[in-house]
Amino acid sequence: MDKLEPSAVAEAQTSSSRAVRHELNIPLRYRLEGQDDWAMGEAINMSESGLLFTSDQLLEVDAKVQITFQSIDMPQIKSSTRLARVVRRTLSNWPETRVKFGARFCS
Repeated sequence: MDKLEPSAVAEAQTSSSRAVRHELNIPLRYRLEGQDDWAMGEAINMSESGLLFTSDQLLEVDAKVQITFQSIDMPQIKSSTRLARVVRRTLSNWPETRVKFGARFCS
């Protein structure tokens, strides 16, 4: 049986370890775990493992948030919310002033 080159194995692992992202650019609502009030944000992209979103609020890395794509006019459906943990926070370049957050869905 042929042996694989170590660089080919590393490349295959790297390319397959990141989930495919789908651009969205749609509004979302989120709140810190345990809070009642929802804040507005916008989803930039999403994958099966998490999402990238923007907000005017500042969230801490490791904060747990509930996320929903339901509008404020609709009654809240519990199954429509996902729990996620903020894993990354970056500032946008001027003139955009909102903060971007990377959040990984909790299982």
